[in-house]
Amino acid sequence: MSKTVLTLLLLVIFSGILLSTDFFISSTEQPYIFGDFNGWQPIKMEKAAGSWWYAEIELKPGIYHYYLSTESGKRITDPFKNHQSEGTDILNIIEVKNPTDFSGISEGDFSFKIWDRDYFNPVKPGEFFITFPVVERLFNSTFLIFNGKKIKMNLLRNYDGYDYFRVHLQDIEKLNFYFEFSKGDKKLYFGANGLSDSTVTSFSISQEDLPVDYFDTPEWSKGALYYQIFPERFANGDPENDPEDSQNWYADPKNVNLGSNGFFGGDLQGVLNHLDYLEGLGIDAVYFNPIFESPSSHKYDTADYLKVDDNFGDYNLLKKLVSELNSMGKKVILDGVFNHTGDEFWAFQDVKEKGKESAYFDWYFVKGNKPRKYKGHAMNYIAWGGYGDMPKLNVLNPEVIAYINTILEKYNNAGIAGWRLDVAGEIKPEFWRSHFRPTLKELNKNALIVGEIWGDAKVYLQGDLFDSIMNYQFRDAVIEYVARAGHSARKFVNMTDYYLKRYPPQVLTSLWNMLDSHDTERFLTTVYSNEKLFKIAVGLQMTFIGSPVIYYGDEVGMTGGKDPDNRRPMPWKEELWNKSILNYYKKLITLRKEHPALSRGDYSVISTSNSLLVYKREMGNDVLVIIANPGDKAERLSGITGNHKELLTGEILEMEGLSIPPESFMIFEAANE
Repeated sequence: MSKTVLTLLLLVIFSGILLSTDFFISSTEQPYIFGDFNGWQPIKMEKAAGSWWYAEIELKPGIYHYYLSTESGKRITDPFKNHQSEGTDILNIIEVKNPTDFSGISEGDFSFKIWDRDYFNPVKPGEFFITFPVVERLFNSTFLIFNGKKIKMNLLRNYDGYDYFRVHLQDIEKLNFYFEFSKGDKKLYFGANGLSDSTVTSFSISQEDLPVDYFDTPEWSKGALYYQIFPERFANGDPENDPEDSQNWYADPKNVNLGSNGFFGGDLQGVLNHLDYLEGLGIDAVYFNPIFESPSSHKYDTADYLKVDDNFGDYNLLKKLVSELNSMGKKVILDGVFNHTGDEFWAFQDVKEKGKESAYFDWYFVKGNKPRKYKGHAMNYIAWGGYGDMPKLNVLNPEVIAYINTILEKYNNAGIAGWRLDVAGEIKPEFWRSHFRPTLKELNKNALIVGEIWGDAKVYLQGDLFDSIMNYQFRDAVIEYVARAGHSARKFVNMTDYYLKRYPPQVLTSLWNMLDSHDTERFLTTVYSNEKLFKIAVGLQMTFIGSPVIYYGDEVGMTGGKDPDNRRPMPWKEELWNKSILNYYKKLITLRKEHPALSRGDYSVISTSNSLLVYKREMGNDVLVIIANPGDKAERLSGITGNHKELLTGEILEMEGLSIPPESFMIFEAANE
């Protein structure tokens, strides 16, 4: 087939295609697009951040004229596109190129939305991540031309037919950029005016008015080490406030009630009495499961959010505990259960009594008059999991919003540093975005917001909802790698890369990396009490990118199955502790303190082979190599040479061809010659 015939055939094929065309503009009023591509009918633009607006319109290849106008009739010239005078007015011109103009390449082969954090990610003034996806293997190289400087973009990942390239910009004073590609000996450009082989218009934006808001996690949360305390089971410091029928703290777990109506007398004074233990462990923050007035031991069925449960103490004792922890340099995170209340909550009690006549009827979702339940299950009202004692709260009710604001103010005054949000994905995002986050950040801009999200949390980490999440995806990856047959290092990397390369990079060091929690079986039980495998899991948790969360008692070898067996009382008789595990935790925590690379450094995979995982944490001159092998066979190390010091044992080893024993974990740094 001749080249002429092929070109004509491509023209016929492409003449009917629609290509997504982007428009974006800065305006203090709602703008509309009027164009000859739709008979000059107004197209409403969508709001981005700052004064910016955008629209995506599918157009056939061709040349089009358009203008922008506000609701008040003010004409706006699009500065990113060509324009021409039409009498006293100005019309913009846009040419949607036919793919045949660029050897079959079109704007459909790219995806860059200046108003979307996936592509344009402002962290703070002077720091940005820019990501540019192109159809896989389309170009030889991809560059960012930034303020006249040519910067090679690194391949981040390949996903769904696209190669994603990213560059991290720091200490930036001016934002002026476009992209350059090469295909063979041909160069193409992508800028604010779209795809071009010649003229390119830069994305030129003021740092004071961006189409995406700045978003960073609180500085203190980056790589912080947390300790999770289930208050009713951590320590009994005041027997005078014990619930009736409290059980023996050291009774056989098989013979006691560990459930929601089983009590042992744990309280806030018990935590105060063991602050020296927490200090010796070396943690940076404490996350408390719910502490508010509630009839249960777990306290997820709140009766009064403004009152500390009297079996735990009172508000003054909480303030004292928070003050003591803060004075030790340790932050406090409380558990916020705002999806539902308990059925003993005063507003729900009023609804039960008065039905539709209650002033609080619209605080809940009740069909009919009064709420009814049968054998513990909600019959005519929405409740969490259908449990009748946990009626769902209408968080978009203005009165409920005002009440929750009161809660935030009260405990902010007590000195806490943030909230972990229970079943956060079951609450409408509008509440978090428009009410909870703005209120809390106004009270304390450095407060941390952590959502309980078990799966993919990308949509929750865009700067308008949460700062972090309970990163159960990390736990899933560790279980697959350490606890499951096969021990595939490649699978661990694939599972963690799934979120590491999709979430905004500024959140990664603040993700709560968990091995277990009050909602899962304890990890030592998961690995059938295999101490070597448990230590590998802990080693991964303490050296991987993110913020480790220790579930109380894991560090002394506590076991336990699923809820409620995972909520046994913490043993304070040291003869019941596994000292080997405790010392291992302390050693790893000390290394985290001594090596900032482990808490805040970059993460990169060096190699995977069978069960052998090798990765690097690096921050400036602090460079550590982490090696794990949970398999039952030794694996041979490759790709690393020279003498290195193993930091857990102090041994100096030559790395080339080193045999990594089965069920082992090591941390290396280059040895001083």
